[in-house]
Amino acid sequence: MKITNFRTSSVISFFLLLFCLIAPLLFLQGCNGFFQKKGGTKQTPLPVLNRIAVLPMDRASAQPSLERPTCLLSGPLPDVHKITPDASSEVTRLLFQNFQGNQRFLIVSEGRCIGFLNSLLATGIKASELRLIQAFGEELKVDAVLYSKLFRFEDRIGGEYSVKRPASVAFTLQIIRVSDGATLWRNTFDETQQSLMENLLKAGLYRKTGLRWLTATQLADYGLSHAADELKNLLP
Repeated sequence: MKITNFRTSSVISFFLLLFCLIAPLLFLQGCNGFFQKKGGTKQTPLPVLNRIAVLPMDRASAQPSLERPTCLLSGPLPDVHKITPDASSEVTRLLFQNFQGNQRFLIVSEGRCIGFLNSLLATGIKASELRLIQAFGEELKVDAVLYSKLFRFEDRIGGEYSVKRPASVAFTLQIIRVSDGATLWRNTFDETQQSLMENLLKAGLYRKTGLRWLTATQLADYGLSHAADELKNLLP
């Protein structure tokens, strides 16, 4: 009888401990949308935009004296790190795959962008970054341009279940209206992965990607997918 009671007590203790560990996660999963909405800015529906050009991901330069200087069109700058062409090409690939197959979005290749910029530079025209984007939109005959910039792309050091340094990614996406250069929508992703126990409010990330340490590509893919879904939901 004593043995039975001891076993019963042990089983009850085990399930109580398991409940205490899982309950906060279940609560956060159910309320994850609440926390995100409370911490973010309220998004309003966008005006009618029949055609949007999606440009390749631009890259911020940490050494403007050596490269063409670029800067964010509006809003605060995240910490700028040196971005390699390979990193921006990889994030561009992820960006494009979120909009391919949607007739509203016109995917613009890097070669076409470079060709357009070279033709403008050949004429000797000096224009701001915003004016260049507007001119490109006019050339493409679109209503708006989806312009994005990559500020940080640092891969993890380690494996899926143990890291010395987690992946870290930062980028911005903006919808710029061609007619007047107005920024109609902006999404900023600035994330350095933390363990679930370090930051329980990231339950939504782990629910989608699993309990593992992500590569920079996987982290960027998560951020771009979330941003693309938000944009599509705001378009009439």
